[in-house]
Parts: sequence; C-alpha cells; structure tokens
Amino acid sequence: MRVLNPDGILRLAEAGGPKNLADDRGHGSLQDPTAPPAFLHLIQALLRRRWMILAIATAGTLFAAILALLVPPQYTAKAQLTVERPSGAGQASERVLDEIIDTHLALIASPDHLRHVADSLRPPQPENAEAAAPAAPPSQPEATDGSPPDGAKQEPGFIQRMMQRLAVWIPALSGRSEADLFLENLFRKTQVIQERRSRLITVAFTSPDPQTAATYANRIAEAYVDSLRRQMEEDAAERLKEIDRQIAAARAEVQAAQQAVQDAIRRRVAASSPDAAADADREIRDLTRASRETVEFHDNLLRRRTELKEAQASIRPGIDVHSRAAVPTWPSSHNPLLFVIPSAVLSLMAGCWLALILERADRRLRSEREVQRVLGIPCIGHLPRVRAGTIGAPRLHILSHPTSPYSEAVRNIAAALQAHHTGRGSRVVLVTSSVAGEGKSTLATGLSAYFGTLGRRVLLIDLDILPASEREPAALAVCRSPSREQMRAMIAPQPELGVDYLGLSRLGVDPLLFFEPEGLPRLLTDLRKSYDVIVVGGPPVLGSSEARLLPSIADQVLFVVRWASTKRDVAEHALSFLRRFRAVDEPSLGSTFAVLSHVKVKQARLSVGGEDGSPVIDLGPVRPTREKRLPARTAEPATPVEGSV
Repeated sequence: MRVLNPDGILRLAEAGGPKNLADDRGHGSLQDPTAPPAFLHLIQALLRRRWMILAIATAGTLFAAILALLVPPQYTAKAQLTVERPSGAGQASERVLDEIIDTHLALIASPDHLRHVADSLRPPQPENAEAAAPAAPPSQPEATDGSPPDGAKQEPGFIQRMMQRLAVWIPALSGRSEADLFLENLFRKTQVIQERRSRLITVAFTSPDPQTAATYANRIAEAYVDSLRRQMEEDAAERLKEIDRQIAAARAEVQAAQQAVQDAIRRRVAASSPDAAADADREIRDLTRASRETVEFHDNLLRRRTELKEAQASIRPGIDVHSRAAVPTWPSSHNPLLFVIPSAVLSLMAGCWLALILERADRRLRSEREVQRVLGIPCIGHLPRVRAGTIGAPRLHILSHPTSPYSEAVRNIAAALQAHHTGRGSRVVLVTSSVAGEGKSTLATGLSAYFGTLGRRVLLIDLDILPASEREPAALAVCRSPSREQMRAMIAPQPELGVDYLGLSRLGVDPLLFFEPEGLPRLLTDLRKSYDVIVVGGPPVLGSSEARLLPSIADQVLFVVRWASTKRDVAEHALSFLRRFRAVDEPSLGSTFAVLSHVKVKQARLSVGGEDGSPVIDLGPVRPTREKRLPARTAEPATPVEGSV
C-alpha cells in the first residue's frame, strides 16, 4: 500500500521502491541513493549522443583536411652574400665589421632596394595603358546659389574619415596600384638575416612556385651587389671627371706661368738700367718658382688620375655573392596534413561539449531510475518498441512467442501489478499518460490479452474519448446519456484478444456524463462481479477533463511515459492532476505506477544504481512513432501494436 503525503512524494510502506526520493530540482533534503556516479552519468550521456558527436568530429576532420589540401605549399630559396673583412685588426676592426654588416642588412631589406628589384621583375605595362585610362570628368560649373561647386574640396564626413582610416590597414579599400601591392608582397616574403654573427648574409624568398622563389632570391642578392658596384663606378667616374677638370685648369696655369717667365726674360733683355735689370731678374726668379709649383701640381693630378684609373678597373663593393639560390625541391612550410589530427581531436571535444550542453538542456525522461526520481512513483517495467505488423494479434504472439521481449515485458508488468494488488477480488486498472501518442492504448491492449491467456475474465474498456470532430455521427443516436444497461449491452467479445470489449470513445456523449453516480462508477461496481480484471484505456491527462476523474474509479493506475519523448515538467504536471483526485486515506484506491514505453531493445543498455543494487534500464534514442487507438468496433476490434503508436 502506498499513501501520498502532503508534500506530494510517495513513501513506500512495502518493499519494492526507494525509501526517500528528492524531486528533480533538488528541493528535497535527501539525495537519491540509487543515483549512479557522476562519471558514469557523463559516459551514458555521451553514448546516447554518440552519433551526433561522431558526425561533428567527422565534419570537423573533413573540413580541416579540405582546408589543408587547399593551402598551397610554400617554397623558400636562399642566396648567401659574403662581407669582406676591413683592413686592420683588433676590436676596432670587429666593431667596424659589425657596423658594415648591419648596414648591408638594412640596405638589402630597404624599400628602395626592393622597389628597384620589383621594377625589374614586374611585368611590363602595355603601351596603351595611358590611353585606356578613363578620362577626367569635366569641370563643373560654379553654383549660382552660393553653395560650393561639386568639384570643390570639402571636409570629409565621419563615415568618409572612418573609411579612409580603414583603407590604411586594408589595401583593397585604398585603391592602391598594382605596383604598390606587388612591392608589399615582395617585402612580406623577403627575409634577410645574418648567419650566427658571421660574415655571411642570407637572402631568403618564399613563394608557392619554387622556380619563382629561387629567381627572386638571386635577383635581390645580385641586384644589391650590382647596385653597390655601379654606385662605386659612378663615384669613381665622378672623381675622374673632377680630376680631369683640375688637370685642364692646372695645364692652363702651367702655360700661363711659362708665358709669364718668357715675358719676364724679354723684359730683362730689353732693360737699359741696372735697377731695371735687377727687378727683371727678381721677377724671373718668382715666376720660375711659381711655374715649377704649377707643374708639380699638374704632375700630381696626373698621378692621381692614373691611380683612380687603376682603382676603377679593380672596384670591389666589399660584398659579393657567395652562393646563388638553388630551386628548392621540398616545401619549407609545415605539412598542413599534420593539423588534421589536432582538428579531429578539437572537433571531437566540441562534439562532446555540445552533447553535454544538449544533455543538460534535455528535459526528457530516459530511464526507470530517472522516472522514479523525478515522478516519485515506482517504475514497474518497460514496454519495447516493435515495428508495425511484427506482432499481429497480441494474444497469439504471447502464446506463440512467450520469450520474446514484448511478451516478457507485458508479463513483468502484469506480475508487478499482481504483486502490488492487496485485495482478493476483482480490480480495475487504469492506463493513462500525459499526452496522446505515448503508448497507453498499446499497453492496455497487451495487458488485457495477457490476463486473458491466464484464463482470467477480462474486460477492456476504451475511454479514450475522441474529439467531437472525430466521433461517429451515427453514434449520437444511441443515447445522449447511456444508462448502465445500454453500456452493458455494448460489451462484445474479442476473440483475437481473448477478452470482452466495451468501446465508449466514439459515442457522441459528453465525457463528464459517464461519471454520474448511476453511470460508469455504478457500472464498474456491477462488472466487478463478472470479471476478474477490468482494464480501462483512459484518455491523456492533459487536455481532457474526464481524465482527472478516472483515478477515483480505479484500483491501480499505470502512468505511461514515453522514453526520450515525455518531458519531465509535462509528466510532473499530469501526475499532479492524478494525485489531486486520489484520496490519501483510502487504501481501496490502490497505487500509481509508471511504465516506460517505446523502448528499443537493441539499443538498451544497463546502468548501475537500481533500488536494490540491480541494474536499471537506460536506453538509447528511438524514433518517435504514432499511437493507434483502441479498437472502435464492438464486434471485431483492430489490434493495436507497439510501433503504430
């Protein structure tokens, strides 16, 4: 016997269920001792959604593999330059060498040098490029209303200023020329480094094409050496030109000095007085000394010119190409396929994380233990899901296949009901659920058929009242409020089930009229004398007013919960209505039990944590099906099967 305390939690006076159960939201002060460990619950949640996790991991891995195959391999070619050691020795020479190397590093990677290289490597522009350029728009006439003309420079607005600043960082928005973009790409892919404080400078260039990488690396190195040599040659030529100019001027001065000496000699010869002769001699000495100095200066210029000629013939820029870049045969970039494994791991972790989130948000009931914990009523069994047409008539299937999952499930449920039946006479078993389509009609039919195989006198009553739009109009002529005699007359045997059948679902009668004192309650009292078991297939609790009155006429109530479909709050709400109409101090009203329906046996798994330490059913996902109602005909009703729910 079970009584309902004021808190709405069933406390079991007999063996067969947990002693203390907390509600699903954790409001109770006691915890469920049957709850499995946290890690086991986690594993069960991941296994239930294993296909979703596998799909996410597979999709992530394939996506990473496709991206890896789409990424082109990068090849790096390296050319090396050697810097000559400066003359001298000691720390001063080493400091000079370091400064020279740093200067070369900066100059090689400078934008000016790379621009020169880019100009030499960039494809030539077509000759008619200027002709193909769009013509400038015609000038706009001045406005006569005092407003500035369209071509006048105006202060940019907020949006224009933001776009201008954005164009600084996004080249595509700036409208820069192809040459600028080519130079930026060249600068980004070029790397100039010193090899371990040596006199070697490495010029590396990276490109998807190995031939292009080698060509660009060699061109950058050779162009730098050529530019230094050309600059030194230009400087030497400029110095030679300056010396030639100085030599010409010195030659003119020599000629002028020699002419002045000759003129002074002629004046000495023509002198008539001793004083004039002495002055002439003195002048001749001075001019001769100046002429000699001018000749010496001229000779020095000639020697310097000869030395510059010799130096120009052997110009060395102080840096030379040590080794040219060879065409690389293996990519320098990381193998993108190596990222597939980390991507697979991350995708798997993301799938598990999403599965746990969905599991946390999932409010559907999935196990007998969970049903007992959430609803606070014992779960006495589960009904397997079978495909339509595989069972046929339930009675014939139970007799011919007594060890099938369906037969075993019905037998276990019937045995549980028998064990919890405290009375000795006949009993009324009500089968209901929260909403339609949860398998209550299937359970009622199978349970009636099984009791019939035991030789019991069984009556199956269909009280799943259809909506007014689905009722048979002809049934309205029976009676607006059928009497007990009329309802008793509607009872007909069902050979396929081995039971008697009373169909009331299609009568055009207000459902509340069945519960008048002289109606269905009095009829059930009379029928208890003729039948051992009366199974009532009731309507869903939610959405039907008569369902709330059915527990008052039943000894036992089977509350059907569809696995992986019925939500917790829906089941709790429906069960609260049933509890409201069951008196807490009337033992004759029996007990309320839960039954899991639509269980897919092949996907069933066992989880520890039963009431007595035994395994508890925990099932995988199943495909939802639609429930077929109890037979409507009174002569030969159709037999519903699990899977057609």
